[in-house]
Amino acid sequence: MKKEITNEMKNVEKKDTTIDTKSYNKLIKYESKTKITFTNIVFIFFVSAVLGWCIEVGYVYLTNGVLVNRGMSYGPYCSIYGFGSLIIYLMFHNLERKKGNIPYVFFVSAIAMGAFELLCGLGFKYLLGIEMWNYDGHFLEIYHYTTVPILISWGIVGTVFVFLVHPVILKLISIIPNNISKSITTIILVVYFIDFVFSTFNIHLNPEVLEKLVNPNL
Repeated sequence: MKKEITNEMKNVEKKDTTIDTKSYNKLIKYESKTKITFTNIVFIFFVSAVLGWCIEVGYVYLTNGVLVNRGMSYGPYCSIYGFGSLIIYLMFHNLERKKGNIPYVFFVSAIAMGAFELLCGLGFKYLLGIEMWNYDGHFLEIYHYTTVPILISWGIVGTVFVFLVHPVILKLISIIPNNISKSITTIILVVYFIDFVFSTFNIHLNPEVLEKLVNPNL
């Protein structure tokens, strides 16, 4: 009798563990045939831009001891991170999420995001006439606007986004009713557009805004 009860308890514990594991896998599951939708694109862009802003603000605070808005917009987001995350999403949205693909994602993310950073640096310099960053003299610097260690960092960030951040965002979108997610998408676009217009005028009238981004201690 005791043996039967013990076996039943073990089965219950095993079942509970299986349920917990399945629940976790369900949370981060990323269907290999996920369709690219406009709502997904907007959510991934916006959430990633906000996360990027948090990273930038935190980094500057730790290195310079000051709290500054690290984006060009009034809102708490860095668009360059949003676009970078979107590039990663579009490249890997059909990739199977398994351990064997981690080195591939890491390498491609490092190259793609390093190239993106390089092009952005050149764009700021020749289109806006300002250098937002410059790595001259840094270890293994590449054409002034990126370095090998930074490429490695981009590889890590890209891998984290592909295997964790994007799946969670897409899972949350799937939980939200379709009409509500569309309404949120519209609100995000309207707010972002208004912010973009006012921020552009502000930069045009006050060029020192960009200079403060380059040198937070100003």
